[in-house]
Amino acid sequence: MGEMFGKNANGNLNEDARFDVIVLGVGGMGSAACYHLAKRGVRVLGLEQFSLTHDRGSSHGETRIIRKAYFEDPSYVPLLERAYQLWGELEAEAQERLFERTGLVLFGKPEESVVYRGTHESAKKYSIPMETLLISEAASKFPMFRAKAGESALYEPSGGFVLAEASVAAHARLARAHGALILENQTVLDYKSDDEGVVVRTREQVFRAEKLVITGGAWTKMLLADLGLPLRLKRMILYWFKASPEYALENGTPCFFFQDGEELTYGSPKRDGWAIKIASHNRGAWVEAPQDKFLLAPPADELTAMRKVLNERMPGVTGELVKFATCLYTMTPDENFVIDTHPVDSRIVFAGGFSGHGFKFAPVIGEILADLVQSGRTQHPIEFLHIR
Repeated sequence: MGEMFGKNANGNLNEDARFDVIVLGVGGMGSAACYHLAKRGVRVLGLEQFSLTHDRGSSHGETRIIRKAYFEDPSYVPLLERAYQLWGELEAEAQERLFERTGLVLFGKPEESVVYRGTHESAKKYSIPMETLLISEAASKFPMFRAKAGESALYEPSGGFVLAEASVAAHARLARAHGALILENQTVLDYKSDDEGVVVRTREQVFRAEKLVITGGAWTKMLLADLGLPLRLKRMILYWFKASPEYALENGTPCFFFQDGEELTYGSPKRDGWAIKIASHNRGAWVEAPQDKFLLAPPADELTAMRKVLNERMPGVTGELVKFATCLYTMTPDENFVIDTHPVDSRIVFAGGFSGHGFKFAPVIGEILADLVQSGRTQHPIEFLHIR
């Protein structure tokens, strides 16, 4: 690696150091892109404006739920099938457990809940193993949860959670092992294309490559300002509440969804022997810029609403807040991802707008971006995610 990326006396890369691909943003998607590109022998440079596994964007918060029966749109299921394979391969190469297959239980009214109905339809279409439980059956199988009148439950055994920061770190570590150079604390000032490729300018240096991948998360709209992407940022809160032992991972508690009207609450079992993670998928606040997400304390109305859910649904979880974190959803109008080649410059590919449900796809998004960089196309069915 020293020969490929030589440094001058000042410790900076030599001016003639060139790369095949530069990846802007090394979070969930960018780290996966670096890994897949490097594994294919591509000379890749990853530039991250903060330190790896930082908490300023959307790839933190300890865990992310993963599931196959996709209520949002069954078109995602083929991507999930491949993502599951790649999570397994990543774990094997990293020699680290990154995916806990806890199962996932969803409570809702079959005739009213779009999440329940969409999950059921997706499972049926793709023959995903799924159990339908009456309230009495759900109470017996999952006594730690409470259903409401008129509800039933769906249980997906293949569901669970992946470790967020640990997965980013694993992708980045293995990318480096395959020859990638990943630089942290690199603020990108601008980039441009010329006859020789793309040029990226940071505060420290100018970098050149043949292709550019943009995986900027909450900064995607700014990095692709020329496209005018209709992306909005939504600040979401993740909570960890003190919980009784029955909610522990080792005691068989699955990940969970509750749908009450328009409100969808989700969570995962406690891993630290102390607190269980829970959050709202709907309740949040629109913000103008990524730095606007930080709070000194959760808003009183949001905290009260979450405690109400705990009181009604999870009697063994107290209202004692152990900690909280803020996360950003980068929202598209239809809440689908946007993955494509730049419509004017084919040397630039990008992925963004993951709208609060993208992290589970990280390995396959990395593979797709590597495909687009190398051949301009991918065998994965992403037409419904194109910019048009």
